[in-house]
Amino acid sequence: MGEIFKNIIEEHFYQEILNSLRDEIMNNYCHYDLTIRANVVQEVLEASLKNMDIMRVYNINQDDEEICFNALVSCSIEIGDYVYGENVSESVCQWFELSCSAILENTELKDFSVDEIKAYNKQRGLSAYESK
Repeated sequence: MGEIFKNIIEEHFYQEILNSLRDEIMNNYCHYDLTIRANVVQEVLEASLKNMDIMRVYNINQDDEEICFNALVSCSIEIGDYVYGENVSESVCQWFELSCSAILENTELKDFSVDEIKAYNKQRGLSAYESK
């Protein structure tokens, strides 16, 4: 069931998830420790989402017409710094856990929304910072 639902979410709502993460990363990158896997960048002065991959969809709950679920997403993020008079940048990977919801109407999902975004680090679990 989870893999089928994941495919439906990817097919119909990939762009909405991408846009939500793009906005979150661009506006709130300072709340995430994006330098944890960086080799060159020491202090993130800018960040942008390059691409993302929905790893899995889980905790699928339905209450009448409303469906709530979580999605684990792997993101490639371009981070930038200014060091010794030069712009430096590199790409790092960061996972996020998204809490999402939609309305099931006549076998179709409508009113999809990303309700919450949390950084996810495998070693430590979820970060303390939550958005949305």
